Amino acid sequence: MRGCERKIIMLKGTNSEIFDEAYFLLRRDFKNRGNDEEIVREAQRIVDKNTTHRRRRKLDVHDTATFSAGIVAGAALAAILMIIF
Repeated sequence: MRGCERKIIMLKGTNSEIFDEAYFLLRRDFKNRGNDEEIVREAQRIVDKNTTHRRRRKLDVHDTATFSAGIVAGAALAAILMIIF
């Protein structure tokens, strides 16, 4: 490329299970107001937001009770419908 200038933010050691490094290309029309730390913080925020490992949450007592109540209600409705028809 001739005469091309791109500003790049490079993050190494992202503490991500997915990425070792992240690269951000700044827009050509971006006007840096001298606050490079803010740009790096924003890049780190984006990496943190998009690389968290999502785990399936465990059912707690409330979820189990709600599930059980649904099963009982469904069985009761089925029994009522069998009696009527």
